[in-house]
Amino acid sequence: MRKGTRTIIYFFMVMYIGFCGCDPAQSKSVPGSFSQASFDEIIAYARENYIDPQSINLSRCYAGAADAALKALPYPLMLMPREFYDKRAQLQDASRIIPGRITQVAANDPYVIFIPDYAAYEKQSEAHSSREEARRKALTPQQRVQEMQENRRKLLQEQRYIEDSWEKIGFSQEDFRKVIRWLSENKEAYSKLPPSYTGENPFEKDPFGLHHAYFAAANGFLQSMDPHSGVLDRETWDNVRKEAQDSTFEGIGAMLRGGGPQEVVVDSPLAGSPAVKAGLRAGDIIKKVDGSSIDNLALSEVVKRIRGRRDTIVTLEIRRPTDQSTLTIPIKRGVIVQISVTSQLVRGDQSWPASLRGLKIGVIKVNSFLYEDPSKATAKMMRAEYNNLMRDAENHLDGIILDLRGNPGGFLDEAVDVAGLFLPKGRVVVNTRSPGSGMESKKTKEEPVITNTPVICLINAGSASASEIVASALQDHGVALVLGERSFGKASVQGIQPRGDVLIKLTTQRYYAPRGYTVQVFGVRPDVELSDELDNTFPPRFREEDMWKHLPQLQEKPEDSLRASWVARLRAAVSAQEPETFLVNHKNDAIKPDAMLLRALTYFPAIRANPQ
Repeated sequence: MRKGTRTIIYFFMVMYIGFCGCDPAQSKSVPGSFSQASFDEIIAYARENYIDPQSINLSRCYAGAADAALKALPYPLMLMPREFYDKRAQLQDASRIIPGRITQVAANDPYVIFIPDYAAYEKQSEAHSSREEARRKALTPQQRVQEMQENRRKLLQEQRYIEDSWEKIGFSQEDFRKVIRWLSENKEAYSKLPPSYTGENPFEKDPFGLHHAYFAAANGFLQSMDPHSGVLDRETWDNVRKEAQDSTFEGIGAMLRGGGPQEVVVDSPLAGSPAVKAGLRAGDIIKKVDGSSIDNLALSEVVKRIRGRRDTIVTLEIRRPTDQSTLTIPIKRGVIVQISVTSQLVRGDQSWPASLRGLKIGVIKVNSFLYEDPSKATAKMMRAEYNNLMRDAENHLDGIILDLRGNPGGFLDEAVDVAGLFLPKGRVVVNTRSPGSGMESKKTKEEPVITNTPVICLINAGSASASEIVASALQDHGVALVLGERSFGKASVQGIQPRGDVLIKLTTQRYYAPRGYTVQVFGVRPDVELSDELDNTFPPRFREEDMWKHLPQLQEKPEDSLRASWVARLRAAVSAQEPETFLVNHKNDAIKPDAMLLRALTYFPAIRANPQ
């Protein structure tokens, strides 16, 4: 990290399974001293240093803070506009309406505190899931996508109605304090977990107190500004960096976020993991583990349930937002070895498609741009892996694949150093802009290591921020062909600011690709779309646009007619049928073929014949 306390980094809010979440309300290290003063200090800092202070809707942020504090109770409650509560039957499908009753802080308040009946909701959800599973089996894939799009539309309509209702109310700082006083006076009545809750008591060692409520409130406030801002404790931050660097554990191999009052969401299954093989996808919402609900369970406790000895089975019930399906997925646990950078030498032998036989392709897989030990910085690890590949290939490679699939990001400066392995010294990798300052260019500092070799960069919906910085830089400077699926679409930079026992993670900058556009929401669009699926389909994916309160998109990438012409020549020279025939013939192999990788490999002969 750079010197100084206001270190600017990019940190995509995910955590590796096996660690507690960065949602501070669910951290197992909530400082006992966290108070109203701590909350006020964080809010003051956020209002002064946010990327766009004028855009902060204080009314909505205080409402988000109050709601998060109520949800942090052992028996979670919710804050709703009275108008929304009265019209839920018109806005929500019957299956989504949570049974329960309401109370109020004061009789004339235009908002209510909702007290869910979790036992009744559990029965309602089980009945709905059974009906839906049977109904959806009869739908075609196209019908499921259409249904997903309609459900997304309805959800967006509901969210907008809630926002409009809060706007009418004008929820104030004093309203927030009224709710906190009510919570303080009534917390004993909601100090027990819901009857339907099973598993370990997350408050057994740290009984619920106002420090949990204020900690959650600080997150609720910041996450009402944008989904990537928040507060976390130092232990969580240190563990995230350490686990992103290298780790070995027994489990399913996935990255999760949320927990407690928030849903537990799969950010990304790890490549080649049991989770991937079983069909778990990014964006899946975990509802049950081995048949038991995880509502209000801290992420660290969810992790305990999911992890276990290798070769044992854990069954997850998930809801898939992309098509609104509910699935039960059994996963056989394995040994997960997560290394930040790995490589393999792919040799085209006689079993491969004819165009690939005899080729030697180096594949460098980068899983994260985070690290704890400077000796294991991503660029250093990549340089070492490249040297290993050259040694194994007798100092000649026919191509390099930089695999950034599922890479959620990491340090901004590390992304610049990684891009510098491919780009000439002094080239702009990324431009950043913060309030009150002009554009600042981040440039490569050294001469490139990987030269005179065709490069392909692979991306998918799980490739975010730092990954998108690298991919867009290589694409803009014409040193790599970018293949795969549109990336996640997060083009903001978060600063990590220490404050006592916690760290404030606040969006402080936007970043722009070398050609001046931003990938916010748009994502990095590959030169050629390639599917990761054996059947060559493109299922709906979870991306930035699916996150409520995300920063808006700005200018999209301008057209590049010269590059488009080159890509068209490549596509014409590629035998699209070759990899498909191979995949069909090998679909029952013990190790599932990497469909996107194989499809990408066929572009190397075309690049040789049609250099840019």
